[in-house]
Amino acid sequence: MITKRKRLGKVQITFVQPPREEAVFLAGSFNEWQAEPLKRARDGSLRATVSAEPGQTIEFRYVTASGDWFDDEGADEHVWNEHGTKNGLLRA
Repeated sequence: MITKRKRLGKVQITFVQPPREEAVFLAGSFNEWQAEPLKRARDGSLRATVSAEPGQTIEFRYVTASGDWFDDEGADEHVWNEHGTKNGLLRA
């Protein structure tokens, strides 16, 4: 699940994944594809929030600790990348 919220002139994008035993990381154009860990919330879900400029487009994917990359169906759309897979695309 992905939610977007305008706050103080920025768009806060929150990425949420269901509980998992294995660590999950978020990587994308907003952080130069450096995998950052999702944090466990009280309900057990895994979450990360990033800020974007209104109108900005970002690409992203999730990756597990074991190196498996996966998508989020909540993306605005999906676009092909240079690895022959698809990245999620969001418009802030």
